[in-house]
Amino acid sequence: MGQPRIAAIVCTYNREKYIGKALEALSKQDLPYNDFEVVVVDNNSTDRSVEVVRAFIESCPEMNLKLVHEANQGLSHARNRGIAEAKADILTFLDDDALAAPDFLRKNLEYLDQRPELDAIGGKIIPGFVDGKPEWYTKYYWGVTGQFDPGEKDGPILFWGKFPCGSNMTYHRRFFDTYGLFNTNLGRKGAILLAGEEKELFARVKGREKMMQVWYYPDLVVHHLVDKSKLNPGYLKKFSYGFAKGEKLEVADLPFFPKLKRYLEFTAKSAGTLLLALGYLLRGQPAKASMIVKFGWWIFQGFWFKA
Repeated sequence: MGQPRIAAIVCTYNREKYIGKALEALSKQDLPYNDFEVVVVDNNSTDRSVEVVRAFIESCPEMNLKLVHEANQGLSHARNRGIAEAKADILTFLDDDALAAPDFLRKNLEYLDQRPELDAIGGKIIPGFVDGKPEWYTKYYWGVTGQFDPGEKDGPILFWGKFPCGSNMTYHRRFFDTYGLFNTNLGRKGAILLAGEEKELFARVKGREKMMQVWYYPDLVVHHLVDKSKLNPGYLKKFSYGFAKGEKLEVADLPFFPKLKRYLEFTAKSAGTLLLALGYLLRGQPAKASMIVKFGWWIFQGFWFKA
């Protein structure tokens, strides 16, 4: 095979149930196999994830798929290993439980060919509720399910206070040469739901000209599979603690008052869930009211009382 134009990097940890589906979606891209590669980075899975990937490689030998092992635990370690292993100059990251639309890789290439000044682009992430959508689900839990939808208009996403994330973010390799790799102190580490690595990465992009080089395209679509394992109070509590810990690590080296400001901002947001809950109660939606209060309380705990 020749030099691939784009690499799909899939980092996996104990996702035997869905990793095969993610790879199948990549095998059905409307792009010639010679134009793309798939790099699967196993991050110490203890289930059958590796077996599933190896079986897929045997069943689809025509696809340029490489499986590597990253011993350092953590999503950021795995993503950085994927960057090192990939041969292509354009790198897109997909979760191991995400299904790329058939035109996903092709459209990424088309947009970056049309506008070679862009350093990074992203698109929509739409949750697929495998076991049904819970009645308490609202936009406030988009981070839990990976949902991402800034709307139907393309534009300079960093100016909107958002950034490409999760299973739908594509970079020119030069982005990492300029701004560095993913922060290995942040991001999920096995069952520890730490976060903040994508936010911290894009926070390094400063200045109007540079910020204009990160763009959002609504027709770049990935479907993220979400089952009941991510929709129960136990998981939501762990997610909240991990989110709070990621935010704390991000500001850990700031001076006292900027750090205090961030703590107070999130304390205010947590308190604001009481008003949201009241609104849901008045609209006759007690399930949404109950969960939003719990969510706010867990984040407050994570900021102030968890290491």
